[in-house]
Amino acid sequence: MIEHLVWFKLKESVTEEQKQQMLDALRALRGQIEGIEHLACGVDFSGRSKGYEIGLAVRFSSRAALEEYGPHPAHKAFGEGFSPLWDDVMALDFETA
Repeated sequence: MIEHLVWFKLKESVTEEQKQQMLDALRALRGQIEGIEHLACGVDFSGRSKGYEIGLAVRFSSRAALEEYGPHPAHKAFGEGFSPLWDDVMALDFETA
């Protein structure tokens, strides 16, 4: 299994409604992209995230599935639609035993 973790640092001007729209769009990716085994996302509540406010965790069945995710039209559409809301994004990918 492959774990794909993403953190989004949002602009100060982002509204609660925009955050919810972003979360809804992230959740919708599971039904649109083959190879996603599990997807979870949410807003940080701990205050330990160094300004990164939305987190995403996606589990893929294989590295090939992760590689197909990046250029997938649904993933690209998410980025094009929501990237104006964030100042920074970080991602980390690793394989689990």
